[in-house]
Amino acid sequence: MKRLLFIIATLMLSCPAVFSAMKYVGGDISLLTKYEEKGAIYYNENGKRITDMLGYLKDTGLNAMRVRLFVDPSQADAEDQGEGVCQDLPYVAALGQRIKAAGFKFLLDIHYSDTWTDPGQHSTPASWTVQSALADSVYSYTRRVLYTLIAAGATPDFIQVGNEVTYGMLWPTGHCYPSGANYGNGTFANFANYLMHGIQACREVCPNAQIVVHTELSRASNVTSFYQALKSYTTDFDIIGLSYYPYWHGNLNVLNDLLTTLENTYPTKKIQIVETGYPHAYYPSGANYDLQSTWPATEAGQKAFAAALVEMLNAHNNVNGLYWWFPEANEYGINYVNHVTTDWYNCGWWDNANGQVMDALFEMPNFLVNSDPEEPNIYIVGGEGDWSLTEPLSKMTNLGNGIYMDTLTISAPIYFVFADGGPEEWDNDWTAFNSIFRYGPTATTTITTGTTYSTAKRNNNYSYYFTGDGSEYAFTFDANSLTFKLEAIVPQPIVLPGDANDDGIVNIADVTVLIDYMLSGNANPFNITNADMNQDSSINIADLTTLIDFLLDS
Repeated sequence: MKRLLFIIATLMLSCPAVFSAMKYVGGDISLLTKYEEKGAIYYNENGKRITDMLGYLKDTGLNAMRVRLFVDPSQADAEDQGEGVCQDLPYVAALGQRIKAAGFKFLLDIHYSDTWTDPGQHSTPASWTVQSALADSVYSYTRRVLYTLIAAGATPDFIQVGNEVTYGMLWPTGHCYPSGANYGNGTFANFANYLMHGIQACREVCPNAQIVVHTELSRASNVTSFYQALKSYTTDFDIIGLSYYPYWHGNLNVLNDLLTTLENTYPTKKIQIVETGYPHAYYPSGANYDLQSTWPATEAGQKAFAAALVEMLNAHNNVNGLYWWFPEANEYGINYVNHVTTDWYNCGWWDNANGQVMDALFEMPNFLVNSDPEEPNIYIVGGEGDWSLTEPLSKMTNLGNGIYMDTLTISAPIYFVFADGGPEEWDNDWTAFNSIFRYGPTATTTITTGTTYSTAKRNNNYSYYFTGDGSEYAFTFDANSLTFKLEAIVPQPIVLPGDANDDGIVNIADVTVLIDYMLSGNANPFNITNADMNQDSSINIADLTTLIDFLLDS
């Protein structure tokens, strides 16, 4: 067996399993583009105007953003459009590209409708007229969406296959109760079929993305009933997504008890709060909203809610995501006749009255307490003598703890670097890739085997050159220290105990070889390593006896 395989097996067996505890916190920024286009004004904590919202949120400590997608929002009625229904595929591709370029993880929220979907409405897109083909429509539409986003540099990291699907999706045929019972002419089986076709498309096009099934919390028992019913059809998803608004869903005790139940019932599933928020005033009238008297309808109340929510979520090991409903109705600076939304509550992170950031935002990064750094995918990228290849030479095997390993047969001179994130994200790299050189400049270092070399992240222009002789070579990359080593794999002799004549089988011919050797002391050449049955470094009667016993037992 190759030495590399032995090394990998040894490492995997000797090291304890490492489970990622990466956590994600951010907001739903689906309307940000519209607010920017209309000239909304936002101020930071020092009263200075924010000109790069994504950069500001990144500096604040957030690491993920959510965007909703509608099939054809132009088909939505005026009221829904006035509440922010406008995100078609080109809109989402452009905003998603900005999100990824800014270094955030991207949660894509697919509504599978032309307008809002929630417990009260899940209308089928107007253009999906053939009811018998709805599952195929979900599949083909999802694939088209994802291929478009990948091409735009907006590959999602998390994908919601449906929005708040507690009562199904694509009504009326996919209308159902959380318990699994049918609703009118709709069936849970239809809904599950639509959901599974969407998940299948995601797995095929974005295999590295995590799939979210999203339910709301109008009744906690609905959530547990829903996932119990869904289990009869599929468990092929990664994350249980929840909406939680205290003024609709109850106080934190309700959410806390539900999270405990979900963790105990579905211990392998992660949980994300994909929608939450707390208004400090109702928009546009300014009247207080019913908050069930838990916290006052003030900025201080909003901050207190955010702090209490984060503290509670951090006590649950399976909860790894939290998204605030960010900019809805944050329209300070926009003339009302030129407004983006017509009627929405003010529950974002900026005060609609003065554009000033509110303290609730600064509670959010506290959710990342005890969050481990995420280990990226690492690729060996390069080409034979130039940078002409558009695909990686190899995706490395992640051994855990930031150590990666892979082998290549190298028979010609190659240039190479180590890239983080895969082909769609090669600007986020470890070595030569940067905004100027897509594939890096001429190699700066010729390497030799057995030596450890330092590398660096982008803009430092590290790249390497090596000439192979047709042998296999092992690359080991340490993402912690940004070092790597290249070693030649020396084939080890195959030991087949008893195969004295080295013909690949053990039989009576090998016995004859040993007998001839012991009688004459000068037999024809034979494989001493294989013949030494008891591994005592000598060939004698004990080896012959062991070999004969082996053949008799066989």
